[in-house]
Amino acid sequence: MRHRVLRFTLLAIPLLATASLSARADLSLNGFVSGRELCELRVCGAAIFLAGFAGSIDDRPAIGLALGGIVHDPLPDVGGNADITGGRWSIRTLRRTVEGTISSGTIVNVNGLQFLVTMTMESGTDEATFTGVLDHSQFPPTIQGQITQ
Repeated sequence: MRHRVLRFTLLAIPLLATASLSARADLSLNGFVSGRELCELRVCGAAIFLAGFAGSIDDRPAIGLALGGIVHDPLPDVGGNADITGGRWSIRTLRRTVEGTISSGTIVNVNGLQFLVTMTMESGTDEATFTGVLDHSQFPPTIQGQITQ
């Protein structure tokens, strides 16, 4: 009995490794996010956001939770922009979790309370773009936008 378990384990490990590598190799990610800022950069060292996600992952419909920790320069005055300098993101659904880093982006102050956010989200060798609006007209601030690839 122990030999069967050992044999199964030895066969299963390469199969699982291959499955996880192929799942990350060609990520397709598109959808909408809508949520709230949970903690600001000054307090937490990153602006922390929690949002709902609705869209598709690998061309399959998906809904779930999106979490982001964004590091950026100080928010600009009206008409100015600030650089997004890093961070991490993840989207968790019932089927899977997709995650990665934020390599770059900008925050543009539209009117003193609303900011246009554009950033590059990386996962392995794949990239997606988030474009959205951070709204400080209420507390806690809200974020809404679209992820495209």
